[in-house]
Amino acid sequence: DQVSRKLLSWLNTFQDKPVDVIRFEYLPDEAPAMAISTIQAAFIVKKYILGGYLAEYQFKVIYRIKKPGGSNDKRLSADEMLNAIGDWASGQRPDIGDGKRVVTLEPTTRSSLYGRYENGDEDHQILMKMNYEVNV
Repeated sequence: DQVSRKLLSWLNTFQDKPVDVIRFEYLPDEAPAMAISTIQAAFIVKKYILGGYLAEYQFKVIYRIKKPGGSNDKRLSADEMLNAIGDWASGQRPDIGDGKRVVTLEPTTRSSLYGRYENGDEDHQILMKMNYEVNV
């Protein structure tokens, strides 16, 4: 239904992102990167009598930083960037396609460390959810 594609395109309009492009489900190893990843496939929360429904889409935005070492500044900057994206996205209503209307879009957490790798890289994440109506 192209919800992920439309959401990704919209997230890439965030002016202050520290990378050229936010990707979908892929973080390259060679440079700092950002991606969105689906936490759970969209699911129907409520069905309407006239045939439409309310769906929930849970996703996360991941920011990979390269070898922060002992730098608290790099780690905190990564979390601040993700929180800024969450704040920017909160309450907005992106266009996610014909017959669909975003009802709510909000972070469900603040940013935090998600993973540390042997080469020293770290992934930080912010969890978000979007509720949208279909055919209403």
